[in-house]
Amino acid sequence: RVTPTSPTFFASNPPHELNMLKLNEVLNKYISFPYDASQNKSGSWISMKEYAMIGGGSRLKIVHHQELVSLLNRIAAIDPQLQNDEITNALQPFKKQDNSTSSTLIRKQLDEFGRAVCVGRRKASSAKVYLVKGSGEFLVNNKSLNEVFPSLADRLKILFPLKVVDAEGSYNVFAKVRGGGTTGQAGAIVSAIAQGLIIHNPLLKARLYKAGCMTKDHRVVERKKAGKRKARKSPTWVKR
Repeated sequence: RVTPTSPTFFASNPPHELNMLKLNEVLNKYISFPYDASQNKSGSWISMKEYAMIGGGSRLKIVHHQELVSLLNRIAAIDPQLQNDEITNALQPFKKQDNSTSSTLIRKQLDEFGRAVCVGRRKASSAKVYLVKGSGEFLVNNKSLNEVFPSLADRLKILFPLKVVDAEGSYNVFAKVRGGGTTGQAGAIVSAIAQGLIIHNPLLKARLYKAGCMTKDHRVVERKKAGKRKARKSPTWVKR
């Protein structure tokens, strides 16, 4: 009697089912090994499009890729000190290829004048800031900070990143802002100053993140709707 060579020959998607069968055999063999359930390495595995080449092509469904990733995460969660060659070899075909040329991050550097040049945005405002070591001079659109931002709250907000890293008076700041109002312009300058400080000293990144200086604020004013007085306010309803 002729028998199929593959145990998953009669499955709806034989290549995928064969992969799952092999991975389940590995997991069942080492199921008693301690593992860290909090680990999630979903970003380490090949995408559904890449898996389709070895997982059944047009027969592959989203649920197939999801169950594969779930099983791979469970195997990868086994204590790294106990993972042997069999486990490593079982996971290897499904790992993303490390492309060093595309994954390398390009870190900004100081320009030839020792300045950090950064752009920040907030609401409808944008700011281009030149940050250079100096005596604490601060110009916005070639005007003093007090002249452009008469509100004390805005000035304190702008100087906050420098205060976080104890660098008040250590840098000269030259900013060009446009668009929006004073609140948006102040937020844009804050974002740019924080980026510039990190270019000067990358070790300040954690401190600035913790202080909230690096968090983007995507809130914008809500638009007015037709039939309403403003974005939410409606005219008084009258029955007749």
